[in-house]
Amino acid sequence: MAEPLGPEAVRAVICTFQSAGEVGDAIESCLREGLAPGQITVVDNASSDGTPSLLQERFPEVRLLVMGKNLGFARAVNRGVTGTGGDLVLMLNPDAELRPGALAAMLEDLATDPRRGAVSPRVERADGRLDPACRRSFPSPSVAFFRLVGLSRLGPGSARLGAYNLTHIPADRAIAVDSGTGACLLVRRALWDRIGGLDEGYFMYGEDLELCWQIHHLGMAVWYEPRALVLHHKGRSSEQVALPMLIYFHRSMWRFYRLHYGRGWRAALAPLVGLGIGARLSLLLVLNGLRRRPRVSP
Repeated sequence: MAEPLGPEAVRAVICTFQSAGEVGDAIESCLREGLAPGQITVVDNASSDGTPSLLQERFPEVRLLVMGKNLGFARAVNRGVTGTGGDLVLMLNPDAELRPGALAAMLEDLATDPRRGAVSPRVERADGRLDPACRRSFPSPSVAFFRLVGLSRLGPGSARLGAYNLTHIPADRAIAVDSGTGACLLVRRALWDRIGGLDEGYFMYGEDLELCWQIHHLGMAVWYEPRALVLHHKGRSSEQVALPMLIYFHRSMWRFYRLHYGRGWRAALAPLVGLGIGARLSLLLVLNGLRRRPRVSP
């Protein structure tokens, strides 16, 4: 086993947008897990709900960067990481909370195996359901097809149909996965710097998949750790601007496919994949018009 890693090695970055109601809980959870205020950076994407003022009042020692406009998630996080030290980068959403022992479990995973480049915790929603984004396969043509047409919901116990969210594997099993979620992901800083951080071609969504793709491309692994529990009040900020977030979500799906599956024989499937993504977007726009609370992603 390598040398133990402690909280002092971590630099947390939280990107906020209209997050005054929840970012305080995210910061408090980092402090409870052993981070000092100076190890936490909040990048605010031009919120109009008083988020910066709240942070300056409640957490004056936390590093705060206020953007003049909404730069998107990837650009904001990259700016937050720039200028910090530490051996590890912790991405944490403002509506996510580290539960007791979560950071220690993730640190142990990285110390145990130097081939692990990142750790994704078990992320649960407020109702106790697993957030399926915390352990995913890359959306290859077949995986994307089963996901887009809803077959993954019909056969969650099937390794083939449930491949995207690995629903055929018990949620309490620690495993290597293709990707975790940007809601909470712990990444080795040297690897982060080598990759160049998050791909700023993604305004919102998809940048976590892209980062994990690049981690694998460099021969490192992404590890899912169920002992590390994170509570995610998913979509609180995005629900306030559901229409553009829906568009960004599906645009990112299409961008990832074109970047990584747009060559060779898979290129012939691109029109069908594009139509499927467009159809899914259209359906969700209609359904959101009927819902009291709009949704961006499942």
